[in-house]
Amino acid sequence: MVIHQVQVSYVVAQDRLLVRLNTRADQELRLWLTRRMVKNLFLHMLQASGASPSPLRPLASQDGGADRALAKFKRLEALQQADFQTPFKVQASALPIGQEPLLATTIHITPLDAGNLRVGFEEKLEGSQGSRCFEVTLGPPLLHGFMHLLELALKEADWGLLLSPNPDAPASSPPDAFASAEPPRYLN
Repeated sequence: MVIHQVQVSYVVAQDRLLVRLNTRADQELRLWLTRRMVKNLFLHMLQASGASPSPLRPLASQDGGADRALAKFKRLEALQQADFQTPFKVQASALPIGQEPLLATTIHITPLDAGNLRVGFEEKLEGSQGSRCFEVTLGPPLLHGFMHLLELALKEADWGLLLSPNPDAPASSPPDAFASAEPPRYLN
């Protein structure tokens, strides 16, 4: 299944993100993502895209600066090549998983070679007899574009998730707990 277009929007009434994927075969897949699913999925996507250090990859420098700079460059390059101007085609000829969006209750993530990521979305609901699922492979440009669309939708959702790491921040600088603390007061 080759993805042609992606649309991510926040639906206030559902308090979820609606992801719509158009394929080159003129099919549309629809998916609901909850806050919890986005939070868990995004970490894996960051690692696959190189924006976050992965335990499987050696760092290029002690502070990870070179890795972050390279990841930022790859992201900017992918976003410049992406087409955010063409309107999403809303009339697909087929809906392989049905009219109603799949509610992702389980996400299977498999890193592949060359920065590709296979993502399987599965819906297992209590009381239903079967489950619905589909799987897509996201290459680096599509992965960066999808992450960008998720970030835009999350700003609108106002879920309080900070998904993009600050590439200019030190590798792991813990917050200073005493910086905002009030000094003690004494009674004499």
